Amino acid sequence: MPGALIEIRADGDSAISKALSLYADVEERQSRLYERMGAKLVDNIRKRWEVGEGLYGKWPLSVRVMRQGGTTLRDNSRLLDSLTSNTISNGFEVGTDVEYGAIHHFGGEIKHEARQSTVYFRQNQKTGVVGNRFVRQTRSNFAQDVTVGAYTVKMPARAWLGLTVDDEQDLLNIVEDVVLDER
Repeated sequence: MPGALIEIRADGDSAISKALSLYADVEERQSRLYERMGAKLVDNIRKRWEVGEGLYGKWPLSVRVMRQGGTTLRDNSRLLDSLTSNTISNGFEVGTDVEYGAIHHFGGEIKHEARQSTVYFRQNQKTGVVGNRFVRQTRSNFAQDVTVGAYTVKMPARAWLGLTVDDEQDLLNIVEDVVLDER
């Protein structure tokens, strides 16, 4: 998953690690366990996302949301829809293959170089006055080449991928359910 990935390792002293050690000798059961744990974590992340909440509480509103409405980190839902879990030999991983998942999680700067572009307008055929609103090329009857200067966009960190205390308890509950069910 090249977009964003978080790897969670339980140390030997954690409750999850101790519960898993009781269960470590049965690979097929482990695989089912990891599938359930991954699915639960994906579900929890999606639920937090629905209310605009990350690992550390509510996300600050994005500029797009302040201007247009909607939900932060959810213009077209591509990032949310790409969230998945994979079972691996010794656990599971949760992440996305969307390239911009990492910058939304960690924050950072996006530097845009200066460039040439063509902008499109409507021109009144009778008066010759060019409108001051951009239009799609297909609706345009007037085009102008422009230079767009270099600029930087600062993305705030909106940590969305990882474990909360509640997630840890949910995963521990799954381990306990599986261990108790299969004794």
